[in-house]
Amino acid sequence: SLLQETMAVSSSSSLIVTTFRLPFVTFRKENGSVGRTESRDEWARSLAHIVSQSGGQWVGWPGLALQKGQSVPNPEQGDSSPTARLSGAQVMPVFLSQGQRDLAYSGHCKSGLWPLFHSMADRAVFDEDHWEEYRKVNKTFAEATLDALRSALNKNPDDVPMIWIHDYHLMEVANIVRRIAKQDNLACKIGYFMHIPFPPWDMIKIHPWKDIFLQGILGSDLVGFQCDDYALNFIDCCERGLGTRVDRKALLVDHDAGGRSVKVRALPLGIPFDSFVELAKEAPAAKLDVPKDALVILSIDTLDFTKGLIQRVNAFERLLDKYHIHKGAAVLIQVCLPSRTEDGQQLREMLENRVHNINSKFSVTGWTPIQLISRPLDDSELAALYRDSNVALVTPLRDGMNLTGKEFVACRIQPDKPGVLILSPFVGAADLMQEALIVNPYEIGRVADYLHNALTMPVPEAEVRMNALRAREKNNDLNYWMKSFFREIDNLAPGEESMSSRRMTMDSIKIRDFDSMLNKYMAEPGWSKLCLLLDYDGTLAPHGSHPDLTVLPEATKEVLQRLADMPEVFVSVITGRCIPDIKAKVNIKNITYAGNHGIDIIHPDGTKFVPPMPEEVEEKASWLLQKLQAECCVDGAWVENKGIVLALHHEAWKDKGSIDPEKKEKLLTRARELMTEAGFKIGMSDGGLVTEAKPSIKWDKGNAAIYILRSAFGVDWSDNIRIIFAGDDLTDEDAMKALKGLAYSFRVVNSGLVQTLANHRLPDTKGILTMLLWVEKFMLERRNKK
Repeated sequence: SLLQETMAVSSSSSLIVTTFRLPFVTFRKENGSVGRTESRDEWARSLAHIVSQSGGQWVGWPGLALQKGQSVPNPEQGDSSPTARLSGAQVMPVFLSQGQRDLAYSGHCKSGLWPLFHSMADRAVFDEDHWEEYRKVNKTFAEATLDALRSALNKNPDDVPMIWIHDYHLMEVANIVRRIAKQDNLACKIGYFMHIPFPPWDMIKIHPWKDIFLQGILGSDLVGFQCDDYALNFIDCCERGLGTRVDRKALLVDHDAGGRSVKVRALPLGIPFDSFVELAKEAPAAKLDVPKDALVILSIDTLDFTKGLIQRVNAFERLLDKYHIHKGAAVLIQVCLPSRTEDGQQLREMLENRVHNINSKFSVTGWTPIQLISRPLDDSELAALYRDSNVALVTPLRDGMNLTGKEFVACRIQPDKPGVLILSPFVGAADLMQEALIVNPYEIGRVADYLHNALTMPVPEAEVRMNALRAREKNNDLNYWMKSFFREIDNLAPGEESMSSRRMTMDSIKIRDFDSMLNKYMAEPGWSKLCLLLDYDGTLAPHGSHPDLTVLPEATKEVLQRLADMPEVFVSVITGRCIPDIKAKVNIKNITYAGNHGIDIIHPDGTKFVPPMPEEVEEKASWLLQKLQAECCVDGAWVENKGIVLALHHEAWKDKGSIDPEKKEKLLTRARELMTEAGFKIGMSDGGLVTEAKPSIKWDKGNAAIYILRSAFGVDWSDNIRIIFAGDDLTDEDAMKALKGLAYSFRVVNSGLVQTLANHRLPDTKGILTMLLWVEKFMLERRNKK
């Protein structure tokens, strides 16, 4: 019934789950064979049940016991655990070397991302080698996920499989999968869920490669977080870190070429509530070495610096100092689950020393105030602790969701002993569990007061609070979380209502959208002229299949002409095309044209500029043109002659199957060799579809932009003018770099992974037209105010 209920909301019959670890761990048996033992993560166990029953696939690392070439073991006979239903054939193992794990997992994930995402930036370490390995590991997981996708589509070509990627270890997978699936025409929907916190922009901006992982996550159709705060933090980071358009009300982010709306949702993780109730009913009494009628405070955590363990025992010490009634009566049971990091060992020693000092200070015969449990506990022992304790103290400094409070609530089945939950506001669970006592773990004295309140709370109040908590957690259980995710990814079966009344896609860009982008920059007083520096292909005009077919839209031409006619506006088009070509294409008087990426510049009054050129450049260009035409112009490739710049167009090779990949690489290598031999610099444009040979001089669009501004406005131009730059490829990044801090820049994106210095991204050339219309409106209003 779990499967039927959950998959009923999904129109995909194929589910592919991708996680760093599989929902079971492999181990080597005494006889040398490989066995498996299930994960402690409840969500992984339940999802494994759905995957197994629906005939889906699970992609993940199987642990060190399984080597490449060995098949994934099937579960032991008689194993009735949820993961036991997942057969070895349904698992797509990803094999990682010890080195990859050290650099990508222990290195970038645990030393960099984990502390940063828990807002502990001082603990974060960012190393380029770790990052490179993290990216390679993500690529490996993406390839395995794509193999699973191809396999699912081979079985059922009419299906649209759903891929569900989990957590911070795999933030780039969605983008890689989307790019290759689009290229290879593989239908799929991609969901991503972040289990840990997503911090605010002030933290994220510390990460050296934030733009890559933000765009990596945005490869998904749906991005899920544990609570509203984390979802809104992510949206804010996309707007501020990527300069992309967002809708905070509808929780959407505009991403990718052409504009694709990515849904962002808070989807709080639940627990299998009824399973915990059953465990609590069946578990024998908890074996605790405490005085009769002792009041037991329970905490369960991994040994991690994010859990606030030292602050917690300090608060318990303060309780005993301040409220003498609890001496000899209250006991803190701290269960320490093993950590996967070296920091865990260091923290264990600190915690043991602190506990020893407190116990030495307060202990009397028959009463030890704090007890540490470090041995593994089975489900039954945990349920007994949850059921038989009086208070659960769940006070991490920061946590994604933290399920301990939910598990405690599920196990409170004794009517005369409802129990009290104390919760940190810095966990995802606090959003909805408002009936708990919520206290800041950094306020040691206040935590002590809340503990006293919990230990002395009248049963009627505790009962009311616990009943409300239990009712909500029973409804919002783990199955509800899975159904919510499937519904939100819009896999709606016929007749299913959408969970949300929110819009699913962003509106097309409007003139008013540029208020938030440009108002602040343009509103600064003291300037007299606006300077527009604009690229042509892919910026003013949408790319055609051939340069001759790239045409300036009439509406764009009209607004550009009106702006050029304003005396307080200066317009320049800086392009890779040669001057005669771009003048014919734009055909607007009274503007400055810069051709060949700024090597040729001509002002409206006819004055020209060409930077000093190496000797015999025209002769060498002629030789290179003949060589490229003879050796590299095959299968649709051709050379555009721009005078002293040559462009090898190989757009015809971009589609899969258009040319043998090996032949393509050989031809491109040969073209680069010829360009180097002729003494030319090699450049790329149009998203890597054009390889250019440029004269070997230190001159690019950045130099050209500075020259144009100086020649038009003198040396002290920066205070007197406002500059807006717009481009769409790597050659335009040179200008953005030169104008950083001096101009407001836009980048028209042509893929889902673009690294740019631009202040803002636009999905297409229509966005540029809208921006120009905003500029026209602004300038007219400014003129009228004067």
